[in-house]
Amino acid sequence: MAVIFGILSALSFGVGDFLARFSSKEIGFQRSLFWMLVVGSIFYLILYFVFYGEFSPNLKGVVLSLMAGILIMFGLLFLYKGLESGPVSIVAAIVATNPFFVFLVRFAFGTEPSALQWIASIVIISGAVLISISASSFKDSLGLNSKQIKSTVIMSFVSSICLAFGLIFSQEASNHLSTTETVIYIRFFSLLSVSVILIFYRIKPILTKKSIPILIFQGILETTGYFLLVSAYSFDKIGIAVIISSGFGLVTIVLARIILKEKIEKIQKIGIILTFIGVACISI
Repeated sequence: MAVIFGILSALSFGVGDFLARFSSKEIGFQRSLFWMLVVGSIFYLILYFVFYGEFSPNLKGVVLSLMAGILIMFGLLFLYKGLESGPVSIVAAIVATNPFFVFLVRFAFGTEPSALQWIASIVIISGAVLISISASSFKDSLGLNSKQIKSTVIMSFVSSICLAFGLIFSQEASNHLSTTETVIYIRFFSLLSVSVILIFYRIKPILTKKSIPILIFQGILETTGYFLLVSAYSFDKIGIAVIISSGFGLVTIVLARIILKEKIEKIQKIGIILTFIGVACISI
């Protein structure tokens, strides 16, 4: 059951991220993230009250959720910006390296990695380097210049790092709260922090008729991905679902190839393969 949940979670995250490209282009990446979080938060609250029911907050758990919510918001904000302006296959592949940064932080704080994890980290670095190099091949097909390509690559790595730290704080928060309740607080603080950004930059949260159905599906899919992950924990404490769900980037890349007709060069294919093999191994 955990394996099935992991596969469904990867599909939900992958399709949701792919839809983010279209909503971001339609109304802007900041508004896209805001409305995705609005829809997602409402949908998750409904699921929570149907399946779980009550809250049991404590100060330490809420504070850790606050940190996780802010970091994840920034991670998603940079992800959406990258998806809006850059090649989807490059952005998705680089952002998927976030387990590597989790690994580095855990190692810095005393976790003893296995030999497989060390090898996996080298594989991920190699894949990320190849993907970054291959990004220049999109200059002609997407009409991007070198500065725009470089900016997209940097934003993707920043997104990956923010999401990695957000995941670490999320894991720490779940030591003081139930996993399902932790997700609610994180969603709330992510929504609150992106709202502050909209207010600060005086960005009105406008919608268009075209963006509404995209954002509804986007919010539901992203929330479903999280719900499946936390539900899988009931069947599998080791976290095989988390490992499988880390393949969400592959789903996004495949959709970009099929629907957007993004051309994937040989060097990029090698980089993508290395990255996801490394991510799977380092998560074990």
